[in-house]
Amino acid sequence: MKKTYIDERGWQYAVRSGLGDYVFIVMRRRAGERWHQAHVLPWFANKQEAEDELARWAVEKGLTNQDKT
Repeated sequence: MKKTYIDERGWQYAVRSGLGDYVFIVMRRRAGERWHQAHVLPWFANKQEAEDELARWAVEKGLTNQDKT
């Protein structure tokens, strides 16, 4: 399942496909705005690897999982 993380400013971070369905990148946006590349992690060829790295980075930076209830 795709997860979205949020920082203290309210910015959202998530993995999105970059060039087709074979490159995945971490994207960021302010709530309600368009997604842009976050440039915090490299591009990934595997979606699960990208999700795992985003989760690790989010914990390191103190982001919260927006999808939790």
